[in-house]
Amino acid sequence: MKLVLFFALMLLANITTSAQQIGVQPDDPSFVAKYADLDFNGKFATTIIKDDANNYFLLDFSLLPTRFDRVFFMNLSFSSEEIINIDPVVTRNRVCFMSNQKYSEVDVLKIFDEIKGKVVAISSSWSDDKKAEWLKDNDKYN
Repeated sequence: MKLVLFFALMLLANITTSAQQIGVQPDDPSFVAKYADLDFNGKFATTIIKDDANNYFLLDFSLLPTRFDRVFFMNLSFSSEEIINIDPVVTRNRVCFMSNQKYSEVDVLKIFDEIKGKVVAISSSWSDDKKAEWLKDNDKYN
């Protein structure tokens, strides 16, 4: 009887642990492989997964060609309460964000485009020296 109870508790613990795992794990090689060839259809960001609480987005960071552009984007993203970065590796060409489902997907995608627009505007107006100086003070990414 004790053995049955033990196995029942182990099964319950395993089910509970599995249910708590995050659905999007950007460091998982299978996740990376799944979205390696995703066609963004000319868009900067797209919704990839939805769960009960959140929407998950993949951004095409290849459209931000320099380290400055990527770090500046990440810094600007912190000013938006609607989006959360869950993949802080700026050297990747695809980066994940999530947003609570209380925010409209359309609005969140618009936020990504607006931030990208700000990055492009700043990047084209700043000198390389100014960008390098800014990166010294603000680059905290891998």
